[in-house]
Amino acid sequence: MPTKSKGPAGELEKMKDIHEELFEKVDRLNHALINLRYEGKANAGKNLKEAWEILCFFEKEVCVHVEAEEKFLFPFLEAHVPRLSPLINLFQAEHEDFRKNLKRFRLALEDLYAEKGNHGRSESIDKVKEVGTYLIYLLRQHLPAEEESVYKAVYRELHEEEREELERLMSSNDGKRMKKAS
Repeated sequence: MPTKSKGPAGELEKMKDIHEELFEKVDRLNHALINLRYEGKANAGKNLKEAWEILCFFEKEVCVHVEAEEKFLFPFLEAHVPRLSPLINLFQAEHEDFRKNLKRFRLALEDLYAEKGNHGRSESIDKVKEVGTYLIYLLRQHLPAEEESVYKAVYRELHEEEREELERLMSSNDGKRMKKAS
């Protein structure tokens, strides 16, 4: 049984743990976007701050996580479990879609922060909500699918020695990834 702090499953468990944190952030983003639209100006600052903090988490933590999946986990699984290649290709396309829409979300939030007039503000809120809602949808369908296929395959399909090799590969590059996240 893998452990979270030591042993061969450390890096893989960290990769899975970020999915749990992501579900919580997605729910918080959804709540903030709904409130941004319906609570009005009185709470707009609070809701914008929440959306901005989640955006920063996505940019800092999730993008590093996605890069690690694409650089280490996916190629390893394609080499050892070739039948997963079509799913991995789908997840890589979704990762690219996530990165593209994350940039759009940042731009929409920046536009909303810069907006002074009421008419333009309403349009800016609509744009933030539109792009944010798409990110929520994308993550809500992507995360469970990835967990049910890719992460379960690590434990079902790979031999213990292969999992240990994957852990070593990921661990040896963990310092580089963490520096990039800082």
